[in-house]
Amino acid sequence: MPTLALDQITIGGPCKITDGTNVIYFEDAVKLTPQPVWRGIPSNVAGEQDDVLTDLVWKITGRPKSVWTSAYRTALLPSALTNFSTTGTPLLGTSNAALTVTGADSTGFTFTRAALTKMPNLFFGLGKSLYNSDVEWTAFCGHGKALTATDAFYALNTTAWDQSDFPSSHQEAMATLAWGAVTGWSNVFAEDGFMLTHESKLEAIKQGSMTVDMKVTGYRGMLAFNPQQPTTTQLLTAFNLQGASGGPGIRRSANAADAVITAGSLSFTLKSAGLRTGVFNFDNKLNRHGEFALVTALTTPGTRLVMS
Repeated sequence: MPTLALDQITIGGPCKITDGTNVIYFEDAVKLTPQPVWRGIPSNVAGEQDDVLTDLVWKITGRPKSVWTSAYRTALLPSALTNFSTTGTPLLGTSNAALTVTGADSTGFTFTRAALTKMPNLFFGLGKSLYNSDVEWTAFCGHGKALTATDAFYALNTTAWDQSDFPSSHQEAMATLAWGAVTGWSNVFAEDGFMLTHESKLEAIKQGSMTVDMKVTGYRGMLAFNPQQPTTTQLLTAFNLQGASGGPGIRRSANAADAVITAGSLSFTLKSAGLRTGVFNFDNKLNRHGEFALVTALTTPGTRLVMS
């Protein structure tokens, strides 16, 4: 009969993450996942029996608490990913940027060089979390570090747990939309809130086959909702899919305007947004107006998201 070894149980509890000076708490589990890329070593004698490591990054993921402060917006919705004027800029360049995971049991990780690479979807309204999906950081090998260094990617820390900075605020409030000066869109309620998703494009930067950074190649925001206020006629006018100034060849930017969400003290603007999709239902259970989506439609590069 084996002897129990209860001191070897490794359940350690929750954590918080410090990105620069911004401290983020989470709704549920945070996961740290190494993502090695292995190449099978060929053998004509016995087939593949071994592998060689050819690339490695770490992914740090979790769903943040519904907190709408400057620190959370700066960390989770960085301007580098949304409001750039030119593409191709590396997220980190030659900088090392520490990302610290502080565990409640005073054990954690300090990543040497990490950047946010996936923003969370945002839900504006009642009944769902503000951050409606996981956020993701990617940790790369540190600048100036040999791959054999003990802190090439991370170092373990024993930072004492302190939750005096735990946020007391919670963002969840009824939301309305104003879409420029478009007729019928001055104070729009949605059937079930407004959801912002991201068309965020990043590409890996490699050195010696290793992924060492990522560069921004594009971004558009999409605001999806089931509108209640505009009439069918007003929705069709906003689409402008036919008629003297509509039809094939039109640009969405020609009918774009700023979409401003207000939810309690929160203000969010999707700049220069044009209608891209929509649906009209004839059903005894569904509202006539199904899901519509406003999507970024710029004529020149510029600001895409404004938050306060």
